[in-house]
Amino acid sequence: MYLFQNAMRNIFRNKGRNTILALITFLLIFAAAVSFLIHTAAELMIGNARAQFGNQATIETAGTKVLAVSDYLGYGQSDLLEKAEFSMTAYGRLDGLRALDEEAPDGNANMILVSTSRADLGEDFRKGLRSVTQGKAPEKKGDCLVSDAFAKRNGLAIGSSVKLLPADAAKSGTAALTVSGIYTDNSVNGAGGQPGMPLYNRNNEMITTVETAAAIDFMVNSTGRLFDAVYYLKNPDLLGAFQSELREKGLPTSCTVTANEEEYIQAAAPLEKLSKISGVFWIVVLLLGAAVLVLVSILSMRERKYEVGVLRAMGMKKGRVILGMLCETLAVTAACLLIGLGAGAAAAQPVANLFMQQAAQGEQAPPTQQDGDGKPAVQVQMTASAAGEIGLVALLLAGISSIAGIVYITRFEPNRILSERN
Repeated sequence: MYLFQNAMRNIFRNKGRNTILALITFLLIFAAAVSFLIHTAAELMIGNARAQFGNQATIETAGTKVLAVSDYLGYGQSDLLEKAEFSMTAYGRLDGLRALDEEAPDGNANMILVSTSRADLGEDFRKGLRSVTQGKAPEKKGDCLVSDAFAKRNGLAIGSSVKLLPADAAKSGTAALTVSGIYTDNSVNGAGGQPGMPLYNRNNEMITTVETAAAIDFMVNSTGRLFDAVYYLKNPDLLGAFQSELREKGLPTSCTVTANEEEYIQAAAPLEKLSKISGVFWIVVLLLGAAVLVLVSILSMRERKYEVGVLRAMGMKKGRVILGMLCETLAVTAACLLIGLGAGAAAAQPVANLFMQQAAQGEQAPPTQQDGDGKPAVQVQMTASAAGEIGLVALLLAGISSIAGIVYITRFEPNRILSERN
């Protein structure tokens, strides 16, 4: 207890020297915290980008080869996949119903069947541009969603039947769907308002499952049919194994399975630059900071040579002298650590945004500080583990610098110190 109390008194007795030491320590911790937090956040987001895009696989066809929808669905049945997402849009005609903005039935396509395998029904529903206001989303084969405007015009309710015909009047076929729910379109394009052009009115879209749409032959073979399949691998390294499995299932050699490398590179390139810059800065700060702290510690101990000599001459053992000096340094470092961590956490996000602007220049994507949801492109935050690591490094540097100064001063005997003073 005496050593600690005496160390605290010594800190305030030597205000000038300890103020300089505290300022240097604070700047070191502040710079280290900013660079460490940015580097950690960038590395985390690079890993997230790899998980998000690196495990996405698609099938690319060459030439005029077109795979059947059933083939794509069959390829999704694999133990190597975490999940598979399918979506399809196709034109059709209404049987006995009137489309919005349709002046008179003319035998042309007047509706779009939208199908998806996603539980959230796609980006429009996830972002709130559309919402289910009555009933529920399609769950079983034959269910569909219709818009509230379309349902009102045709007097439809939950459980009503909707019949579809091929988009090409020359083709035959019919399909019946059951209304399981009604949605509202909240987008700016949801009103339509172009008489004679029903296909441009989003409220004429019917939403169903991919399995339902794939079972309707004239929809699968409809003119203008668009189909998209994305396979999510359990691990990006399984891409080769997944392609080999598809070959065994009959995937033609003209088709290849590719990873979504383009989007990954576009998302990760600025982050990799940021990570490299912050990592180098982190190392430089630690090396220069350690060198400066050692130098300041040695110069400070030279001023305290006489104090050490008096304490040793009074009978205080060398170990207790060293322990008292370490208590002083660690107390100053602990105070600077609390302030430095707070200041570093506050400054890290603006600095990361500035670095991202610089790092994104010249890349495929334009410089931006925010992602699609309006959040910072690199989200920096102080966590308990980050604070612990920075604190450990700061205390380690403080200990090394203190030991360097202490070793320098305690190698002299008390009599020699006092005689030099005299």
